[in-house]
Amino acid sequence: MSSLYNEIREKRQILRGEYGGMMTLTDVARELSSGRDTARAWVRQHGLGVRVGNRTRYETDEIAKALVQGRGMV
Repeated sequence: MSSLYNEIREKRQILRGEYGGMMTLTDVARELSSGRDTARAWVRQHGLGVRVGNRTRYETDEIAKALVQGRGMV
């Protein structure tokens, strides 16, 4: 398996263990070590987010993938 796949899998397991299957914007901001406004811009830039009722949630698997790819670990 590729290094990228392993890094994504590892990050996905960490995020799922901490947040479950869905994350809030505050959770995403914590992972990015930034504020909510920066996190909101980041998720929009990556096209992430799912409406659940009247709130937007973020899938941990997609966040993990975007985080690892953004690190340039390839």
